[in-house]
Amino acid sequence: MALRARAGVWRAAPRLSPGWARAVGAAAVAAPKAVLPFEAIPRCPGNKWVRALQVWREQGFEDLHLKMQQTFQELGPIFRYDVGGKHIVYVTLPQDVERLQQADSCQPQRTVLEPWLAYRQQRGHKCGVFLLNGPEWRWDRLRLNPDMLSPQAVQKYIPMVDKVARDFSAVLMSRVLQNARGSLTLDIQPSIFRYTIEASNLVLFGEQLGLLGRSPSPASLKFIHALEAMFKSTVQLTFMPRSLSRWTSPKVWRKHFEAWDYIFQYANTSIQKIYQELALGRPRQYSGIVAELLLQADLTLDSIKANSIDLTAGSVDTTAYPLMMTLFELARNPEVQQALRQETLRAKVAISDNPQRALTELPLLRAALKETLRLYPVGMTVERQVGSDLVLQNYHIPAGVLKNFQVETLTREDVRMIYRFILMPSTLPLLTFRALDALPGQPRDQTSSP
Repeated sequence: MALRARAGVWRAAPRLSPGWARAVGAAAVAAPKAVLPFEAIPRCPGNKWVRALQVWREQGFEDLHLKMQQTFQELGPIFRYDVGGKHIVYVTLPQDVERLQQADSCQPQRTVLEPWLAYRQQRGHKCGVFLLNGPEWRWDRLRLNPDMLSPQAVQKYIPMVDKVARDFSAVLMSRVLQNARGSLTLDIQPSIFRYTIEASNLVLFGEQLGLLGRSPSPASLKFIHALEAMFKSTVQLTFMPRSLSRWTSPKVWRKHFEAWDYIFQYANTSIQKIYQELALGRPRQYSGIVAELLLQADLTLDSIKANSIDLTAGSVDTTAYPLMMTLFELARNPEVQQALRQETLRAKVAISDNPQRALTELPLLRAALKETLRLYPVGMTVERQVGSDLVLQNYHIPAGVLKNFQVETLTREDVRMIYRFILMPSTLPLLTFRALDALPGQPRDQTSSP
């Protein structure tokens, strides 16, 4: 968890061993009663401007989560970490997280991705929930929730996700069966990336891009390339002040803007098609989140476009990498993989008739996905700005400071993880997919198994 005196995009996920966690917890109980000033918080050694130069040279800080873990072990459960003009405080104990949550507001103030915000400001576009704060964020969020996060909404778009998942499994199985050995070894990340874009686009705009087929359309390929370019340039620009990077990285900024231009153009075209179809007034069935938002008319057209783009950009890599690491862990734990396969086959008929039943019929699968997110957290920190002064570890924390708290894991990974906007493997693991026979008494199914 980090508290910031200034807005800045800095996140870390220090991990604690059980023994060290107990040690710092005991130290917290024995802390003196006198409240110490903010300036007395232990400070990470080193020059803050040298750190900033290092981040600029490396275009990021891939080992930030590991550095923070080491510093927690050396300095204790709270410390200051200054870099450039940013003054950051990291905390990690559950009781401190609880105190901060109690001081939280229903109108959060968070740091935002500077490159994303810069594009919208330069082009005059409205921001969506990913980049909004305070009352504006709450206004949009309350109007998005019924069509996105409510159980009723989830039940409506689950069949869409199910369709894309079945298409993805069928394509992968066809590639496996084309091999004379009945197996396929590959870097699965590009395929999963396309799968997540396909699913996200169908759920939001009610239209498939055809990215899973052999010959995607030029427009679909241009869209996926724009997303890839946007993510890459985001990493390159996030860790440097805009006032500096505009002079040191003008080509990266140009690529970033060109990528966003096409993403916005694509979203605008998709929304216009939906709007024209709805204007015909014909009987309709559920066709995605954006169509529902247009029908409800609780948000302006610009707000709907801004939020749909935020959801498109924010749902791709945050889904792709956890899914890839789930397959990796199943490949390393074949007994769990076999148990999941048996559970899936037993529930196959029920889920085929009603995809919504997947949430209740596959408890082991849900547990496996949750365990992956524990081991490889996407959102390593959550940031808020506290609205009043409070005391943590007997140190005074002034109002207006931002806080981050980690999603921690107690298990060591065998794949080295790095931090590039989200936590991801430094080297993408190769996975082998093999065609398997069904359980006794079950017909051979056409889905793949890692």
